[in-house]
Amino acid sequence: MAASKKTVGLDNLAALGAERLAAILVDLADGDAEVKRRLRLELAAQQGGDSIAAEIGKRLTALRSARSFVDWQKRRDFVRDLDLQRAMIADRVAPSRPDLALDLMWRFLDLAEPVLNRVDDSSGSVGDVFHLACEDLGAIAAKARPDPLGLADRVFTALLANEYGIYDRLVPIMLPALGDAGTAHLKSRLAQALADRKAGGRDWRADAARRALQDIADGQGDIDAFVALVPAAERSRPHAGAEIGRRLLAAGRAAEALAALEASRPKQQRAARARDDEDLQFAADNYGNSDSGWEEAYTEALDATGQSEQAQRLRWAAFEDRLSTTQLHAHLKRLPDFEDVEAEDRAKRHALGFRSFSHALHFFQEWPDQAGAAQLVLARAPEIDGNLYFLLDPAARLIEGRHPLAATLLRRAMIEDTLNGAKSTRYKHAARHLLECASLAPCIQDFGAFETHDAFVGRLRARHGRKSGFWGQVSEASRSGRR
Repeated sequence: MAASKKTVGLDNLAALGAERLAAILVDLADGDAEVKRRLRLELAAQQGGDSIAAEIGKRLTALRSARSFVDWQKRRDFVRDLDLQRAMIADRVAPSRPDLALDLMWRFLDLAEPVLNRVDDSSGSVGDVFHLACEDLGAIAAKARPDPLGLADRVFTALLANEYGIYDRLVPIMLPALGDAGTAHLKSRLAQALADRKAGGRDWRADAARRALQDIADGQGDIDAFVALVPAAERSRPHAGAEIGRRLLAAGRAAEALAALEASRPKQQRAARARDDEDLQFAADNYGNSDSGWEEAYTEALDATGQSEQAQRLRWAAFEDRLSTTQLHAHLKRLPDFEDVEAEDRAKRHALGFRSFSHALHFFQEWPDQAGAAQLVLARAPEIDGNLYFLLDPAARLIEGRHPLAATLLRRAMIEDTLNGAKSTRYKHAARHLLECASLAPCIQDFGAFETHDAFVGRLRARHGRKSGFWGQVSEASRSGRR
C-alpha cells in the first residue's frame, strides 16, 4: 500500500519544492530559536569549513558564558542544541578542516564542567553528549595529525582535570593519534605527576594518573607494567585481583592468574547476612557486584589450569547462592548434551523457591523465561516489593503478552507502593500502570484468588481517594490515550 500523500516524509516534502519549503522554514525559524540556529549553521556550512567553524565558535562562547540553570523541563531542548554543535563539528567541519575541528572539539569538551554545573542531568543525557564528543575527538585528531607532543600535553591536562568522568576513556581513544612519540611523552608526564602526588599523599588526581598509565600499558600489551601500577594494598581486593587475573589469562599465563586471584579472594560475608534483608541487597547484588567479577575470572583460571571439576562446582554453587545467570550459562555450556537440559530444569525449580522473590524474578527476566516469571509471581504475589520499579516494570512488559494476570500483579504492587508511601513524584508512572492494568483486564479470563480490576480500582479509591494528584494524572493519561 502506497504511503499517504499527507504523510510527513522525505518524498512528500521534497514534492513541495525548494521555494515552498524555504518559506515554511523561515516561518518556523521566526518562532523557534533552535530551528533558526540550525538553519544558520547549515547556511554557514555552504560557505565551507572556516565559515561554519566561526559560527560554532560563537555558539560555544555563548554556552560558556551562560549562567541560568537548565531544569528538567528545558533539558531535552538543551541536549538537542548541545548535540547539534557536537555533530556539526564532527560531520561538517572535520572532513574539510580537521585542524579547526580538533580545536573546536577541545573547546566543546571544555564546556563539560560549566554546563554540568548548571543542568539537571539526572537522566545522564547531557553527560552522554560529552562522552560522544570524546569519542569524536580521537577520530578528528587522527585526521588532523597535530604535533604529537603538543597533543600529549593537551591530553595530560584533560586527564588531570577530569572531575566529571568525561575523559575516562580518553587515553585508549587518543593512542592512535599520539603515536609512539606522543605516547612516550604522555607516559613520562603521567609518571612524574604520579610520583609528585605520592609525595603529597594520595588523591583522585593520583588515581587518574595511575589509571591513565594503566590504559597505556593495556594499549601496549604490557601486562607487567599494568600489574606494577596496582598498589600492593589493593592487590588483595577482589576487583583488582580480577582485573589482573583477566589480563594474565588473556596472555596465556594461567598459573600466575590463579595465584593473583587466590591472593584477592573475597571475604565470606554473604553467609552471615540475615536472610530477611535479601531484597534490600537486590540492587547491590545485581548492579555492580565486584565479587562476581572475581568469581568469573577465578573459575576461568581453574579451567585454564586443568581444574574443571572444581570450576563447575563453584559455578553451580554461585548459581544456587545468588541465582547468577552468568555462572549458570557457563555451567550449562560445559555439560554434555541432554545433561544440560536436566540441569536447566533443576535450576529453574531452585529459582522458583529461592529465598528472595526479587532475585528470583530478576533471574527469570534475565534468562529469559516468561512462563517461569509468571509462575513465580502468581505463587508468591504477597512477596512483591513494589518499590523495586526498576525490576518490576521491565518484568511486567516482558510477560504481559502471554501472562497478563502476572503482569497486572506486578503493576498493582508498584501502584500500591506509590500511593501507600504518598510518593508524589511517581504518581505519573503509577497512573500509567493503572491504565495498563485496565488494558490487560479484558485479556484475563479468570482472576482466581486475586481481585478483579474493578475491585482493585474500587479499593484504591476508598483508601486513596483524597490523593488528587494521582487521580488527576489518571484522568490526564486517560484523555491522552483516547486522542
